[in-house]
Amino acid sequence: MKNDIVLSIIVPVYNVEKYLDECLESIIKNYDQKIEVILVDDGSKDNSSVLCDEYAKEYNFITVIHKENGGLSSARNAGIDKAKGKYIWFVDSDDYISDSSISNILDAARKSTDLIIGNYSVFYPNGNREIYQDFKFDIKENMKPYEYFYQLGNVSYAAVRFIIRREIIHKYDLRFMEGIYHEDEQWTPRVLCTSETFSVIKPTIYNYRLGNSNSIMGMVNPKKSYDKIIICNSLYNISKKSDFSKNMIEYLNSRILHNYIAILNEYSKYSKEERKKLFKILKENLYLIDDYNSKKATVIKWAIKFFGIPITSKLLSIRNKISR
Repeated sequence: MKNDIVLSIIVPVYNVEKYLDECLESIIKNYDQKIEVILVDDGSKDNSSVLCDEYAKEYNFITVIHKENGGLSSARNAGIDKAKGKYIWFVDSDDYISDSSISNILDAARKSTDLIIGNYSVFYPNGNREIYQDFKFDIKENMKPYEYFYQLGNVSYAAVRFIIRREIIHKYDLRFMEGIYHEDEQWTPRVLCTSETFSVIKPTIYNYRLGNSNSIMGMVNPKKSYDKIIICNSLYNISKKSDFSKNMIEYLNSRILHNYIAILNEYSKYSKEERKKLFKILKENLYLIDDYNSKKATVIKWAIKFFGIPITSKLLSIRNKISR
């Protein structure tokens, strides 16, 4: 039987009974016969598991995977293994998709690019909303996805804004690194570097919730910094072992620097004991940014050399407060 599914929407689910209806109803409202929805219940302890089964019973395009808790990356990977669509889109279960997002994605899919990228909005419990229109530049002929994002600069690398061909995921083993925070920072650069062609959807396709009590985003947790070092090392090893072009390696170096600076920004938030551990890790991994000679990299390396890591962290904190 011919597989007519164009888009597989993978929704990891963990303890989100409060938000799951809103998420799934936004997808159902946009339903097209060319989609499938895969709910991955990652060992939920609330009523989420039951809700998943109820939706799957009512809608034949929704299927459920029940698994032991393994984290967001593990749930996404389980969904990848089950997906049948030409493209895969990851949607977090405490967020919701925009009206017309599925039709816009299916329209873009007709171009058969490796990657489709959408704009998104962020919404808060108080009702405020920020809309991010990141696509400020036209796509030049033969431009690669990583080149476009390098040009865009400081924009979101959240996996939820990327719709990628399933065969690209399998060809380059673009699975999510499990057991870490900020997995998108390791996944997205690999997606951008291995995809040859791309298209963008300028209308907002996704609505991202900030302020969810289950969210890890606002938590002060030293593991988040340690995991960023793991991500930096992963990207560094990829740049060394792959036959990437000079421009692609420069792009990966820029992402390594981005994460290294993020750790420096977080350094002063931790206890004295944790700062001591992190100081050692940052110093041991300073080589990660040695190969990158941008103006920003040069300034950071110079500051660490002459002022040390603690003072450099404080200087970055002051700069961030001034620039807000």
